[in-house]
Amino acid sequence: MRDEELAALERYNIKLIISKLMNGTAVESNTPTLGFLLHEVARLLRRRFEQNARDSGLTRSQWQVLAYLAKNEGINQCGLADLLEIEPITLGRIIDKLQARGLIERHPDPSDRRVWLLHVTPAARPKLTQLRRLGEVTRGEALVGVSEADTERLLKTLQALKANLTYACDSPVAGQKRVSHG
Repeated sequence: MRDEELAALERYNIKLIISKLMNGTAVESNTPTLGFLLHEVARLLRRRFEQNARDSGLTRSQWQVLAYLAKNEGINQCGLADLLEIEPITLGRIIDKLQARGLIERHPDPSDRRVWLLHVTPAARPKLTQLRRLGEVTRGEALVGVSEADTERLLKTLQALKANLTYACDSPVAGQKRVSHG
């Protein structure tokens, strides 16, 4: 097959998969489920980002903390750990390393001296720009052969899934009783 035919076939397959995912049916009996496919795509995106960022001097975990902190300036360590869905002690070690590199600062919380508020430093701004550029490169690699319209549809679908699951996670599961621990 010629390159154009392969590209057209790949675009068709991607559109078919997206269509089938949106309609809730499997393409074939051996096609992975939605959850499995989402997990695999996310894993591969992380892996490719790590490859692209290898020479940056920061780990993916450090990049992630910087990115979340840049969007949530002044958050405390426990709040940031909740957003990242990691243990506060794990986050503490990452913050220590980022602070030693001069990329973040801890400021005392004026209302609670046991709590530290986190901020990115001016030295982190070029790293955040590099992070965005590496993210764009990685997304570009992931979306090769996917039309802009399909990309927009995919993003809208993923946003709807996120909203549905956020609502569902905040709602009781049918048939289960709420458990009180205190």
